[in-house]
Amino acid sequence: MLSERVDSTQLNELARKGAGLDLRLPMADLARLSACLCVPDINQESDEPAELTANVQFEFGSEGLPQIELSIAGQVSLQCQRCLDSVVWPVKIETRLTVLDSDEQTELIASPFDSVLIDADGLDLAIIIEDEILAALPMVPVHMDEPKCRAAGGEDNNSVIDEELMQKPFADLAGLMGSRRSNTDD
Repeated sequence: MLSERVDSTQLNELARKGAGLDLRLPMADLARLSACLCVPDINQESDEPAELTANVQFEFGSEGLPQIELSIAGQVSLQCQRCLDSVVWPVKIETRLTVLDSDEQTELIASPFDSVLIDADGLDLAIIIEDEILAALPMVPVHMDEPKCRAAGGEDNNSVIDEELMQKPFADLAGLMGSRRSNTDD
């Protein structure tokens, strides 16, 4: 079902029934997400392909429009921007999206930011799930445990710099400004 599109008729039927889907999402099937990962298709704990799990619940919202409730869980391997090593980042997303037929329907719902448009070809669940994961990833991933970064050549290894080697370009300027003021005071 994940590779197929859900058209308006199917979506309304699934929402009427309150149907749900449990999905396993291999990273290899999520091309845009895989491109962001440090180790795109290997699970950190084992040599098995990495995957996320998702639960999709269909229902009607208070506005009478179909909604999709998404629960996505797992972990991804990102590149730490402090030490450039791999950092395992947990993914835990809970969101509810209202499915709209047109932009004009955004006026009918309380939160237009939590909506998705269904096009003539239907709704692609894989793209919606991947969009939600990409939006939840940090812009600058770093290890939460700083010693891991330090051990990999991070901040502490580079923070001690010999004072004699450190260039201070404005130190001379401050000295000149000080001597100039003392000359004008005379």
